[in-house]
Amino acid sequence: MNNILEILIIAVNTIFDHADTLLSSILNAGFLPWAEAGAVLTLAAAGLIVSEGVLANIRKWHGGIDDQFACINNLTNILQANLDIWNVPELMVTRLMDSRDSLQALINKCRTTEASTSDRNQRNSLLKSTVGYCLLQVKTMAYGLYSAGTITADDLHKLGFLLPGERGGVHVRSVETDVTAEVKVTIISSDHIRVVIDQSAGENAAQVAHGWPESIRYALIVIISADDNREIYRHTTTRLHNDIQMPADSRGKLFIIKASFLKHIDDEPRFGNEPTFSMPLTTEDLAAAIDRHNHEDFEAQMHEVERQRLEIERLQAELNARK
Repeated sequence: MNNILEILIIAVNTIFDHADTLLSSILNAGFLPWAEAGAVLTLAAAGLIVSEGVLANIRKWHGGIDDQFACINNLTNILQANLDIWNVPELMVTRLMDSRDSLQALINKCRTTEASTSDRNQRNSLLKSTVGYCLLQVKTMAYGLYSAGTITADDLHKLGFLLPGERGGVHVRSVETDVTAEVKVTIISSDHIRVVIDQSAGENAAQVAHGWPESIRYALIVIISADDNREIYRHTTTRLHNDIQMPADSRGKLFIIKASFLKHIDDEPRFGNEPTFSMPLTTEDLAAAIDRHNHEDFEAQMHEVERQRLEIERLQAELNARK
């Protein structure tokens, strides 16, 4: 019996985009009786057509950080709202809620300049494990609910899952991009800069000279303080032109900026040029600097007067002692 099932699953895999993995998970988890497994295999062979809107939402499981978090949040909210109606395992919903809340806090923190490399690694790791949990354990549980007649195919779609046989084409992850980015900086004011991310014409002469290459959706911008080599800004953008507000203490300081095109949000950055720029001082900054300089000069003069006074007193004391 097991051998026959394995052969059947392999056949389904050949035709329908790894459906064997999902079905094996369902059977191993014990959610479907053997008779119902045959019904699901029959459904997989039906090749049902799903609307592009449904497919677009489901593809977000493999999108960027915000897309994946939106899928997790949507799934968690629906299961929480139907906890008793669908008889969903409470521990599963609790785990999803804890992971979602932790992810939200990490994602928010990683959008600030206070975020460290450890914070970003923790965010990426938790996001990856949570998405994996949703696409295996939670999806398997949802298939069991569907098989039992508790939920409908429409409910499955709202959860972010397709039935075996419902397809939107095979979306295989492509390789990382090797196109070099060229970053240009324009000072807008004492607090803002405009960053333009272009395709480097020099290193990519065989491709288009300007603009973003095809299939590139993201670019990573990193700004580093030249004084202490400290990263003060890191942000993934989808825009060619980016207006950035610099930290309040940036005026008069030198910075290094670099950018990398990313085909996928978790690609390893491949930075191009690294130009330097400095933030201008305002009139208030210059006035404060002059006032500070004058104050320092005044203190230095006072110290010198005090030193001379002490020296005169010492000499006077020596003369008095000789009398």
